[in-house]
Amino acid sequence: MSEAARDRAKSAEFRPQVFGRYFLLQRLAVGGMAEIYRAKMGGAGGFEKELVIKRILPARSQDQGFIRMLVNEARLTVQLTHNNIAQIYECGAVEGTYYIAMEQVHGVSLKDMMFAFGRAGAQLSPEQAMFLVLQLLQGLDYAHRKTDAEGRPLKIVHCDVSPDNALVSYEGELKLLDFGIARAATGLSNYKEGMLMGKLGYVAPEQASLEKAWDHRVDIFAAGIILYELLTKQKPFPRATDVETLIESRRTKVVPPTAFDDRLPREIDTIVQRALAYDPEKRYPSARAFADALVDVLFPTPHSAIQDLIGQQMQQVYGERITRQRAARAHDALVMKVLSHVAAREAEERGDPETPSTPGPLPGDPAPELTPQPVRHRTTSRRDLRPVYVGLPPGRALLVGGLAGAVIAGSFLGTALWMRTGTLVVTSDPPGARVTVDGVAAPATPAVIEGLSLHEPHRVVVSAQGRRSVTHTVAPDLWNAHARFHATLSSAFGTVRLESEPSGAEVRFDGKALGRTPLTVPDVELGERHRVDLTYPGREIDQFVVLPETDGRSFRRVLPPARPPPPPAARD
Repeated sequence: MSEAARDRAKSAEFRPQVFGRYFLLQRLAVGGMAEIYRAKMGGAGGFEKELVIKRILPARSQDQGFIRMLVNEARLTVQLTHNNIAQIYECGAVEGTYYIAMEQVHGVSLKDMMFAFGRAGAQLSPEQAMFLVLQLLQGLDYAHRKTDAEGRPLKIVHCDVSPDNALVSYEGELKLLDFGIARAATGLSNYKEGMLMGKLGYVAPEQASLEKAWDHRVDIFAAGIILYELLTKQKPFPRATDVETLIESRRTKVVPPTAFDDRLPREIDTIVQRALAYDPEKRYPSARAFADALVDVLFPTPHSAIQDLIGQQMQQVYGERITRQRAARAHDALVMKVLSHVAAREAEERGDPETPSTPGPLPGDPAPELTPQPVRHRTTSRRDLRPVYVGLPPGRALLVGGLAGAVIAGSFLGTALWMRTGTLVVTSDPPGARVTVDGVAAPATPAVIEGLSLHEPHRVVVSAQGRRSVTHTVAPDLWNAHARFHATLSSAFGTVRLESEPSGAEVRFDGKALGRTPLTVPDVELGERHRVDLTYPGREIDQFVVLPETDGRSFRRVLPPARPPPPPAARD
């Protein structure tokens, strides 16, 4: 296994933990600067709030420039309260580690949605594509027009509008996020002179130029590119590799969207052409004007009906992921209760009374049932000894002590040792793994298996998709009424074969240059998505994302000739 592969496997390790007044329940993502967690905070009378914690990585905790960017993002975004902007709740530090607490959006990035819809064969109608961009423009218009408490315009420009920075909920609602490099007249700018801020594929020409001033219309240009991609599944401009080629590519005449899809109304060509105008003076003057143009086209179809249909398709395409996320939340209450006790004990040892709490119900409220009651299977003869499987919602090994103690308390006492039955608790990292005991399927981890005879061994197999299975033999034990087993399932790794026509294309795999085609890439994590870039002189750059576990491990790509540059404009 390569060092990079080992680092990825190590980064996947996570245990629920207390962070300040928050309970970190699930790690959602890890980047080069920060990590993202699903978290909850408690309050009086059983109050709970689910949110997202964006926490600086320990390696970045001394990077004052990045800390300043994080704090500026929070200071700027906390002033923005709009349905189409992800809300910031708090910015703070715990023991020197800075974080942002922000709104939890149950959904995926627009980039992820575009990729997943394409792979699933789900089609967005022209109305749906326009409606998604309409929501994006409504959020931008609000940010562009935002004023401070005294009514002075903040003049906010997002600067990095792209499918990565737009979340689409499973109900079809779009929210803009990540104002980390936004410019504002209030002095909260993170823009550095001489550096291009924003993603190359969505940058306006004046934004890439160091000689021209620019304003909120760069966001309108980026929204126009997103609209074009949603409508046509094509890029409006030739691919650029640096600032110079980017500026020149923006001069290229855009192919009208109706040339790709005859379902599109003719008005959309004019709308796209104006949004993507090279000269900002020829673009829409505001996000509101751009949005109004889309509303005029969408008017025959009610907005609510379009969003409902997007929501239905999101839940169809992401059905399995939604189920997994719901399962991950099912055990939050018990996890938080255990974490709270651990934090309280540690705080007591430190003499620190400030700990997060999960208060019980108010006086008179019924006590909630946090876990399902185990099903007891009493036996009277060896012939009837059959295991009873009791499934619990996914959790972590942190719960094993509490769970095992509760199960042991209910063990069968007074039965002869040779007839004695016991309990097996199986947990795994990650949770939700498949379990078999002596070839018989049990619930997904964490699972409590009761009614096992103690005088004979039992073979336990724990497995999960994209992970290496673990086999364990529970040894006979006539004296203990329980056994525990925790399986750590490492990611499955393998090779990926890349070929191209013509051969000899330069390969970048997850951003790293590895050689030229034909090429076999070793130590690839098969259960994760990977980006591949193939570059060959005089040919179009081929960029695609693969999930080897489902897409296969051998890819042959045809690189078409690059489009010739537009002829120079005639001079008088």
